[in-house]
Amino acid sequence: MLKTIFLVRHTETVKTNHLIGASDVPLPLASLERLQNQLDECTNIQKVISSPRQRCSQAARIFSEAHQVPLAIEPKIQEMDFGDWDGHCYEWLWQNTANPSIGDFWQDPWSHTPPNGEPMTSFEKRVESWWQEIVSSPNDDDILVVTHGGVIKALLAIVLALPQKSATHLNCFEVGYGCIVRLSVYFDNNGAAWPKVVF
Repeated sequence: MLKTIFLVRHTETVKTNHLIGASDVPLPLASLERLQNQLDECTNIQKVISSPRQRCSQAARIFSEAHQVPLAIEPKIQEMDFGDWDGHCYEWLWQNTANPSIGDFWQDPWSHTPPNGEPMTSFEKRVESWWQEIVSSPNDDDILVVTHGGVIKALLAIVLALPQKSATHLNCFEVGYGCIVRLSVYFDNNGAAWPKVVF
């Protein structure tokens, strides 16, 4: 039994060049239309799963209604909460953060959590928890997942079995706005999941 999962990152928000995590920032109309066009490349979808953030859920809801497939809003696949840094522009963050600085966080997010933010280990655990729900229920329903760059990178690290607390997936994967990453999951006769990235 084979399942296809389309991981789609939302397109540009109304706040460009800002660190956007838990902030609920919408997409401008042109960006929303571009995301809708991206989603239309995903075919034979039986279910849509979206982050609750409107930059994802806006287009997911439109796709769901247009294609008459169910939509599930999933908090586990929302972006990391960057705490006091969330919603600030990068220039401000580089000039005004210290102990930890944003540079410290980019270098080693496991050791440096933004003030009042979500620890990297907690973020990874919730994404991993969602992934385990997907692969522990063998079925061949193809799903569309509208989410965030950080979530997609975390999922790629899981699928590729990268070392824990390694920044490889953060530094080596460029997941651009509107990017689609395709995963296939083969379920064997014992129900074990064998995921892979499809290029």
